[in-house]
Amino acid sequence: MSAPSAAAPRGGSWMALYGPLLPLLAICLVPLAFALTRTAAIERDMRIAATENMLWVVSQTQMEMLNLAVTAMSPDQTEDDIAHRYDMVLSRLALLQDGPQRRYLAELGHEVTVGQIERELRRLDPVARGHSDELHDALSGLGLDLQPQLKRIATDVMTAEWTAAAERLDDYRSMQRTVVLAVGSALVAALVISWLLLRNQRRLHRAEMMQVRANVMLERERNTSAWYKDFAALVSHEIRTPLTLIDSAMHRLLRKGETVTAHDVAERHAVIHDAVLRLTRVVETVLMAGRVDEEAVESRLAPENLSALAEKAIADAQRHYPDREIILSSSATGLLAQCDRHLVGHILGNLLSNALKYSPPDTPVELRLFAQGGRVACAVGDRGPGITPAEQDHVFERFYRGRDQMTKPGTGLGLALSRELASLQGGEVTMESWPGRGSLFTLWLPAATRHDA
Repeated sequence: MSAPSAAAPRGGSWMALYGPLLPLLAICLVPLAFALTRTAAIERDMRIAATENMLWVVSQTQMEMLNLAVTAMSPDQTEDDIAHRYDMVLSRLALLQDGPQRRYLAELGHEVTVGQIERELRRLDPVARGHSDELHDALSGLGLDLQPQLKRIATDVMTAEWTAAAERLDDYRSMQRTVVLAVGSALVAALVISWLLLRNQRRLHRAEMMQVRANVMLERERNTSAWYKDFAALVSHEIRTPLTLIDSAMHRLLRKGETVTAHDVAERHAVIHDAVLRLTRVVETVLMAGRVDEEAVESRLAPENLSALAEKAIADAQRHYPDREIILSSSATGLLAQCDRHLVGHILGNLLSNALKYSPPDTPVELRLFAQGGRVACAVGDRGPGITPAEQDHVFERFYRGRDQMTKPGTGLGLALSRELASLQGGEVTMESWPGRGSLFTLWLPAATRHDA
């Protein structure tokens, strides 16, 4: 406990040592802080503008309205098709009237117009009023009549976004000049500070060593904060998505009221069931990751029949993907692994889920069992797009997701967690991937003998 106090100069010598540096630091930090603050404000403004993307929302609304009109007038379309198109238009209109989009429309003077469009459309609800040729004709006519209004809104939004983008670009160019000036001032001040620091090198050595240690601790704290931030964002998204599916399915049934059929209930039940399974898997993965971090996972190693573990993992995977083909093969019968059956089940479940998720639905996934060099292995291969060489070094990092995986469900924890669980059993998970042809993930475990059993 005495080292920190010894590192700093005592008594009034603090001001004598650091006093000459304070004006220089002020000259350096004040313009630099101002420039960074302004740059951060412009960046935040550009990011917010990009996320709102009103032009895309309005264009999607216009397209869905046109699709509804075409579908309603077509004699080949079913009532479900028309109801689906009607729901899509309502969802786009709801998005336009939510949060920042609503404020944006109010600034452009189109908030009332969008509200009138929604009210006119709701008067022709095919579920509430019942399907009929007259209603379909009315929906088609309304969809075509509203096109000029939506086009006018899209034009105004596009003009406003172009104007705002030009203003932000001008601000950014002006800020670039300010940053250059601030950096120049900082460099001059840094040269003077460096000269003063060199003169007092011996007196500052102990303080510098403590500063280095403090920086290391700060960096660790930042990494931890970033880890939890990524964790919260991904898990929040993965939990929100199935909840949204469940809510949407229930609203669909409520809208149909007494006209709901057994087929409708079965269809919505399938959606809700899949969402619950997905939510359960996310929760299990997060809980397992937390237990690994707290070193609360105990591996109870025992000789286990590898074929039995593989068959159970395949059965579990096919409950999530009933229409997919999973081929199990083994180079020998009675392969035994010294492992924890529950941890191996979790690992194989992750590997099979990834293979099924990122490969075409009409291609099989293969699970091959074999022994090699005193170890046994479970190799999961798919015929998906593969992983690029640039991404292969990161696939086992927590929360890492490749560019082609962003539209797929997942937390980015599966492969990292699988490798950590394998390590607890004295094993490992390896990867081979060939872009355009597929990937092969292999779980290696210590082999066991029948004598061990």
